Parts: sequence; C-alpha cells; structure tokens
Amino acid sequence: MVKIISIGLAVVVLVGAVYFFFMRDDNQAAMNTINERSTTAGGVTIIAFGDSLTAGYGLPINESYPAQLDAALKAQGKQATVINAGVSGETTRGNLERAEFIRSQNPDIVLLGIGGNDALRALPVSDTKANIIQTIETLKSGENAPVVILLKMQSPLNAGLSYKREFDAMYEEVAESEEIILVPFLTAEIFLNRENKLQDGIHLNKVGYGKVVQDYLLEPVIEVIEKIEG
Repeated sequence: MVKIISIGLAVVVLVGAVYFFFMRDDNQAAMNTINERSTTAGGVTIIAFGDSLTAGYGLPINESYPAQLDAALKAQGKQATVINAGVSGETTRGNLERAEFIRSQNPDIVLLGIGGNDALRALPVSDTKANIIQTIETLKSGENAPVVILLKMQSPLNAGLSYKREFDAMYEEVAESEEIILVPFLTAEIFLNRENKLQDGIHLNKVGYGKVVQDYLLEPVIEVIEKIEG
C-alpha cells in the first residue's frame, strides 16, 4: 500500500463497534446455511486469504492477525489451525487468480480479506465487486465447500466521497448476494488510534491486530467452528 494516501485512510467515518452490533442479525441467515462438515483428525483448518493486512506487513509472522487468531482459538480450547495466505500488494484480481489453489487445499473456513489495494488505486468498484464474487464462488465450488467469511474493508478518501460510499457498500451487497457471513475488519474505532498502527499510518501493528481478533473475528469464527463440529 502507498504511504502518500495514509491521510485519507485516517478519515474513515464508520465506528466499528456499532457497525458490528447491527450486522449480527444479517449474518444469522448466512450462519444458518452452513452445512455440517467432517473435520480432519487435526481439527478445523482455516485459511486467511488476502493482502498485506492478512500477511502482517512489517511484523513478525506471529504478530499477524492469522497467528493471533490461531492462538486465541487455541486459548478457547478450539482444535483449529489458521494458515496465513496473505500476499502484500495483492488486488482482488490477483486474489481471484489464487482462489482455485486455495480451494484445492480443502479448508473448512476461508477468511477473505481483500479490496484495500483496489481502493488505494481507485480501481472501478464494479470490477472489484466482480472479482470478489468470482473468488467466493470459486472457493464455494465443489463438494464439501468451506465456509467463507468476508472481512469488510473501507476505502480511503483519495478517490472522493462518492467512490468511498460505493466501495464501502459493496461488501454488504456481496455478502447478501452470496449468502456469506460479513464481519468488520478495517474500522474507525481501531484504525484511528495511532497506537494500533505502524509508523506508515496504514498497516496495523500487533496491538491493532489483537484488537481486531478479540473485538470482531474471534466470536464469529468460534460460532462457525461449533456449527461445523455439530
């Protein structure tokens, strides 16, 4: 991601905690569609699939959100493994090109966090949306498909307020049309606090990712794991 537009990211206007509260009812329909799966002897396999925000840019791998989620799940007594499949700089197009490989690994859950680099480049929202939908459909294809959880990103203001509104609304539209769970990821509540970010002003640090895991990801992921386990 490019440092010059970090100012735009700093003006994200949606408060994450309030947003998460109101999204829970919308996610229930998607939760109800999860089919029971037979888990392997090693427990539930979760692949975190995305860009630098997944990869943990600028941090030791154990401080990335997938590593912290893995530790948090184990602390809750869950037999689950979270695999980090983040690639820094990846757009939704690159993500789509990797989707078949991720599907071939036969995960139980995929955490899909993508779109930030599209927004930074002000790529057409229609293209970004189409790429995400195709990625989700690829991940959900075949027998014994994984549960896909979409992580909601937000656009900076570098492309204008109109672009931001269209981009931000896209995630709810995709989650509804694809009947998948949507959870907040890049939120004002965490992002606007400098203590949660690296010096580049864009990427979260260990503390920031820890808050994302505890405040937004852990509970819905545990709910899906328990649904899978029956």
